[in-house]
Amino acid sequence: MLNKERIYEIIDFVIKEAEGYNTQVLVFSNEMGLTRFAKSEIHQNVFEDKTEVIITILEGKKQSQIATTLYDKEGLRAAVKEAINNLKFLPEGEVELSLVSSPKLIEDEDFNKELDTVFNIEGRARLIKQGINLLEPGYKTYGALSYGIMNVAYGNSIGIKRFMKGNNVEFNVLVSNEKGGTGYAQLISNRPGDLDIIGAFKIAYEKAKMNRNPMRIKPGPYTVILEPLAVGDLLTYMAYIGFSGKSVQDHRSFLTGKKGEKIFDERITIVDDFTDENTLTLPFDTEGYPRQKVTIIENGIVKDLVYDQASAIKDGVKSTGHSINMFEIGGMPLNLVMLAGDQSLEEIIKSTENGLLITRFHYMNVVNPRQAILTALTRDGVFKIENGKIVGAVENMRFTESMFEAFNNVIAISRERQRTKAFIGNYYVPALKIKNFHFTGNTNV
Repeated sequence: MLNKERIYEIIDFVIKEAEGYNTQVLVFSNEMGLTRFAKSEIHQNVFEDKTEVIITILEGKKQSQIATTLYDKEGLRAAVKEAINNLKFLPEGEVELSLVSSPKLIEDEDFNKELDTVFNIEGRARLIKQGINLLEPGYKTYGALSYGIMNVAYGNSIGIKRFMKGNNVEFNVLVSNEKGGTGYAQLISNRPGDLDIIGAFKIAYEKAKMNRNPMRIKPGPYTVILEPLAVGDLLTYMAYIGFSGKSVQDHRSFLTGKKGEKIFDERITIVDDFTDENTLTLPFDTEGYPRQKVTIIENGIVKDLVYDQASAIKDGVKSTGHSINMFEIGGMPLNLVMLAGDQSLEEIIKSTENGLLITRFHYMNVVNPRQAILTALTRDGVFKIENGKIVGAVENMRFTESMFEAFNNVIAISRERQRTKAFIGNYYVPALKIKNFHFTGNTNV
């Protein structure tokens, strides 16, 4: 991967080659080592070293963008030439974009050197083998452990520079029993104290032990306890369909026309906060704008939205620094943090007379974005709770629910929060206990 000095050289070269044009350059340079395991055996080690240079040239209401992985002078020169040449063929956009002009420099680092030795190829193999050795005969485990380092940089033709260096570990583990029942756990962090790989193995293993002889129950409304992974799944889709200025402008957001209204339980506060160490702490966006902390929901009330430059211009506001270089989406929150509650997950379970404990969801989809109706299947552990105790496993089911209903029917929020993976970025969320959560069908597994 490339260091800061080499990346800045690339940016300066591109800007010089595009002299006379409003030019911005985005560089992603990363390396990643990944170890996969299946059927309780390590079966693949992968190492990737990749640098991508994204060149954008602005001319009036037109913007021409070229991405290349060829960053020698010849490759960069060809990319600049293509970007300039394409301008004459491109239609005008709705607004005229400009280059970010302040502050002149943002440089930051969220890098933990200790991870280099703990999660190198030997370290990853050692940890995975320790986890595999926990399992009794009849259990198999599957998953992946990766360690990545990324440098992200931005520069433009009016002298603005941005640079961020970070590293991160991601781990996911599934354990299955001989009957096909599964348990799952996930970790994402760059802080060694948060990366208890063996502890994650144990969580998945215990769930697999419990996930036997699942009972079939009738579809209908149930009290559910959604573990943080399941809450993160919901928030990922809610952010995608509803938390940006562009989604409201396009009248596809469930927040359209609701600013200042109370739409959720008063205990629900959701903030996009890049300064929270449990999220992706990138301090600028793909247009170079400083990322802002944005309160989206406060005590159940709709407050603000996230913006890229184009959507901000349309609403007559400033960009909040949430561009992800996907013009059709506009801004996207990458760092959602939900306020914690005052009960432990164990206390919430003990207080539940009759309910279901949900590990996570998959195959989620949007039924109606304006009504915030989502649907998905449960996965890797649904457990029946009676009189405050888990009494058995339940077959997977499909839910179909409006998030207006779900987040208004919150009974309890856990003290514990967990970092979860979104489409882009990381969230930090608690478990939620929700009444009348609607399941609409059973599955065959």
